[in-house]
Amino acid sequence: MRERLSMNKDWLFHLGEVGGKLSSTHDVIYGQAKAGGLKGPGGLEWNDNEWDMVQLPHDWSFRLPFDREHGVADFGYKNRGIGWYRKKFVLDEQDQGKQLSIQFDGIATHATIYFNGSVIHRNFCGYTSFSFDISDRAFFGNRPNVLAVRVNAEESEGWWYEGAGIYRNCWLTKTDKLHIAERGIWVNPQKQADKLWQTNIEATVRSEYEQPVHFTVKSTILDPQQNIVGEGVSESVVEPYDQVKLQQMIELNDPQLWDIEHPHLYTLKCSVLKDGLVVDELDTAFGYRTIRICPDTGFYLNERPIKIKGTCNHQDHAGVGVALPDELHAYRIKRLKEMGSNAYRAAHHNPAPELLDACDRLGMLVMDENRNFDSSEEGLKQVENMVTRDRNHPSVVMYSLFNEEPLQGTPIGRKMFKWMKNVIRRLDPTRPVLGAMNGGVMEDEGTADIMDITGFNYMNGAYEAFRAKHPQQPLIGSETVSAFSTRGNYVYDKQQQVFDSFDEQRASWGNTVRESWKTINTHDYIMGTFVWTGFDYRGEPTPYQWPSVSTHFGIMDTCGFPKDSYYLYQAFWLEEPVLHIVSHWNWLGLEGQPIKVMTHTNCDEVAVYVNGRLFDRQSVDIYEQQTWQIPYEPGTLTMEGYRAGKLVATAHQHTTGSAARLKIEPHKSVLLGDGRDAIVVNVHAVDEQGRYVTTANNLVQFSCEGSGFIAGCGNGNPNSHEADIASSRKLFNGSLQIIVQSVHGSENITLTFSGENLPEQQLVIPVQAAVEPPYVPSARDLYINDWFVTQEPQADKPDPHAEVDLTNMNTWEKVDVSFGFRESLKNKGGYIMYRAQLAAELIQFSRLPQLMFQAISGNVEIYMNGKLQFAQMIEWNTEIALSLEPFASDEQLAIVVIIGLHPDMHTPGINGTVSVRNEKQSD
Repeated sequence: MRERLSMNKDWLFHLGEVGGKLSSTHDVIYGQAKAGGLKGPGGLEWNDNEWDMVQLPHDWSFRLPFDREHGVADFGYKNRGIGWYRKKFVLDEQDQGKQLSIQFDGIATHATIYFNGSVIHRNFCGYTSFSFDISDRAFFGNRPNVLAVRVNAEESEGWWYEGAGIYRNCWLTKTDKLHIAERGIWVNPQKQADKLWQTNIEATVRSEYEQPVHFTVKSTILDPQQNIVGEGVSESVVEPYDQVKLQQMIELNDPQLWDIEHPHLYTLKCSVLKDGLVVDELDTAFGYRTIRICPDTGFYLNERPIKIKGTCNHQDHAGVGVALPDELHAYRIKRLKEMGSNAYRAAHHNPAPELLDACDRLGMLVMDENRNFDSSEEGLKQVENMVTRDRNHPSVVMYSLFNEEPLQGTPIGRKMFKWMKNVIRRLDPTRPVLGAMNGGVMEDEGTADIMDITGFNYMNGAYEAFRAKHPQQPLIGSETVSAFSTRGNYVYDKQQQVFDSFDEQRASWGNTVRESWKTINTHDYIMGTFVWTGFDYRGEPTPYQWPSVSTHFGIMDTCGFPKDSYYLYQAFWLEEPVLHIVSHWNWLGLEGQPIKVMTHTNCDEVAVYVNGRLFDRQSVDIYEQQTWQIPYEPGTLTMEGYRAGKLVATAHQHTTGSAARLKIEPHKSVLLGDGRDAIVVNVHAVDEQGRYVTTANNLVQFSCEGSGFIAGCGNGNPNSHEADIASSRKLFNGSLQIIVQSVHGSENITLTFSGENLPEQQLVIPVQAAVEPPYVPSARDLYINDWFVTQEPQADKPDPHAEVDLTNMNTWEKVDVSFGFRESLKNKGGYIMYRAQLAAELIQFSRLPQLMFQAISGNVEIYMNGKLQFAQMIEWNTEIALSLEPFASDEQLAIVVIIGLHPDMHTPGINGTVSVRNEKQSD
């Protein structure tokens, strides 16, 4: 049966190139030209003893210091560079004969993957998921496999913070030789008459058997309550090393629909049977929903008109860079949903699978975007990668092929778009395809009119002219607004590089929130908007440079703390009454001075009170809002919101005392002790009366004990150069955030906080015992694989001290002893000699190393650096261990094994792995 195991645990990591140029000896050159013979960090033998141990997902870039001199503003002044990863792991003997594949969900940026001394894959996009088969290269039993990854993050694909490293999850999948192919299930529900649905299932079954195989595919549909509601069965024959695509159709009457309010998910359980037995099984989540695009009235979900209220987002988060724990993806989607958003644009790249899973569960529509506008073989492969990975997600409702491309309005771009769109049509004809254009929309030979939807990036005044020319072409604001604001700040200060929060500052190409939404919402033919951006992100600190290291575009900051515009979008996008006061009321020292105050409300009338006295009462135009200049008077500023003359909402701002303590708010009540879960802990300053002090900037220290650790911290300050991995952080305008990740265990977590003029406080996070998801543990032994052996037995016992010419490949043969007994030695007499060399730097003598022979037999003599260490007649294969004594660091450990043979011996020779094992295995 299918097993899917996490490969996230215990990788060894080295930042930068390692070692230097390999020597140009014949042995090295000869090995580099052979399968499995690679030297260096991609090979089987390499000194990774001093490498750091890391867990995936891993982003090394955000951990580096900010570098004004060498760093790039677009990347947030964080360097990237090159890094190496290595993982050694053991496969059980029972895995022999199975199909084994490794899947990486994302590596930033270009990656070369090595497996057991050979290059096995190269990847050229930091946002695509990819997999490769290792069945024919794998070792089984005691000998570990070596998976090595060279990441070249000097290559960039974007102009924002992209991170560096294996920043998404990694998996090992084990299946029978007869199995569902990689991405081999597509569920495509189509509505028929009335409430009848036709569930179209495409199942691709692959066989690695050497003879034709007759098989059965059984498909079972489970409803959201896990009841069986439909079944289908098909039979076929697959030829050796081939695959077969089967089509099934299961009818369902009146299924529960997937919608943004009620995201009902069904499960397809697809089973492959051979000789009546299930040999593979795969569950796929999907949903029943319809989408329709009308050029006059926009987007329809289940035949209900929906105005797209979306945001564009990159994928980093404060404290963790782009290496987000799974739970953090869901946290960010929930924050957007609470704002009233119903759509997410993955800008400008394919997102993590876990983000799409969260959108499926929570009811968030998705524009799935391709990174590279490229119709080459590699470019089309990346488009195919996006579609085949994501087409089962009901949340994905459109594909975007590009963002703001120079060729977008040209005949060449038109041809490229057609090629790329055809790939999508072949794989998924159910979703519209667009490009996000910032020009060229009026060109006759460009891409605008061959899209299913034309995406407008900004160009707020160009909709009507395009509509007049192309009245049947659907339109969407694929990227809008680009307004600037700084959380909790109400005075625009260019010198301090901060913005106010009154929806006034914007990029030269953009619009204010109010301008943009008015255009979108008052034109039915404009399908909706994707605002730039839902969250601040590191890098691209437009319009500033250093000391700004993050953007100012976000509706929320990098932690997900709302800026004031968050409540303006709530006023636009929610039905329930919203009333928010834009300004704090802590203007001590400015008594009597006019303070600018603004509404963010969907009430039609607002009354303002200062310390209980009516200051003013005004009607509010939702697209303009209302502002006042109110003389500051310490106390309480109150607003009352009215609809049709009825009081429906109240808001207050208080003059608070100084920060007296911290209010600690975890985003959920329990952490799972499964080693993967995470919890967001938001920390706010409050005064003696428990009121938020939004002007506090105290330094706060924190620590963690129990079944978890602090994965990172942040405060949303776009000009902060504090470290993300730290035990302290300053509050920024009253708030900071830490992210706690679980380790496997059930001990409750205790977080301790203290700070400048703030008492120590603790938060206990209950940890719920949970089964650790299946994972592949790492092996720590150093294996000696580079053996030479005399090709034929010699009549006379060889001299162990003799100089030998290892370039003589006709007298000496290179062997891998882990594959067991060599049949060429059967019924032979005489002597054979094995030789291997090991650099001293590969051995950690502080850990009491031993040289381990897993299986050896014959008349055995073992020499180390010319000294006889072992001599014994061994009749049957035996494991032996020899202590290793320290020697000079610039020396080699020369191992010579002489074995006397006799025709009657059963299996003479080194017949199993040889390794250096350390007694302190737990390290």
